[in-house]
Amino acid sequence: MDWEGIVEEPQGSLTALDGRLLLDPDTRIATVDGREVHLTRQDTRVLRALIELGEGVHDPLDIIERVWGCWPDPRELRVPMAVLTFKLGEPSWIERTEDGYGLRAPERP
Repeated sequence: MDWEGIVEEPQGSLTALDGRLLLDPDTRIATVDGREVHLTRQDTRVLRALIELGEGVHDPLDIIERVWGCWPDPRELRVPMAVLTFKLGEPSWIERTEDGYGLRAPERP
């Protein structure tokens, strides 16, 4: 599906993990412990879904439903999650288990 033609309404900022993670969907910038990370539309939609789903690990199908409406194979979420995980930096802000994905705050350095 071509997401470039879709115009989204302004969303307002979202915060997670006691304010350590901030997402501005309008500018597609995440702030991770004070460090700005520029995101693509897809990155932004995936991170927004994780923030909106809240604490804990979430089934890939729940994430897919929020981001794309549907997707035939939940394994296809691996690549977008790997890209987002890389962009947010180490230690990892995204937890991956056999049950799914979730946000977690790494210990402060």
